[in-house]
Amino acid sequence: MLCEHCHENEAKITYTVVEENDMRQKHVCPSCFQEFLAKQFPSSQIPPVDIQPMIQELLSLFHGKGEGAQEDRSCPVCGRSLKEFRKTGMFGCDSCYDTFAEELKALLPRMQGAERHEGAMPEAFRKDREASEKEQALKERLDAAVAEERYEDAALLRDEIKAIKDERHG
Repeated sequence: MLCEHCHENEAKITYTVVEENDMRQKHVCPSCFQEFLAKQFPSSQIPPVDIQPMIQELLSLFHGKGEGAQEDRSCPVCGRSLKEFRKTGMFGCDSCYDTFAEELKALLPRMQGAERHEGAMPEAFRKDREASEKEQALKERLDAAVAEERYEDAALLRDEIKAIKDERHG
């Protein structure tokens, strides 16, 4: 199959575009995929990467696991099954990560050396993640303050949480 973008090279990468309730699959060559990534994430430096070995590594970790009923398990949001994931190496949506968390738990440390993404990301995502983590830590401190009946501290923490939420969600 030829690349849907350049119509010259063999399409080796399939990705799914989700717009509102419409899901479309795109089949592109590695070069056009790199261009797509550069347009989607202009603030980050994305080095040229041959992702085929990474996908093969990913798929090899899943072979032989989850036979039978496990194979039929699918994401409740997008409907992507574990079988489809094994075939394509791609998830359908962000809920797939929760649905297939058990399978990913062994995979992520092998692929990137940690269970959590630590690499480069667009600035807006990084700031939102930091704010979310700070908000969660403050919520934990708020719960502790209320449990210990330190209501003045709790009120200050509540106000701090509100300020973060207002800043994140406008």
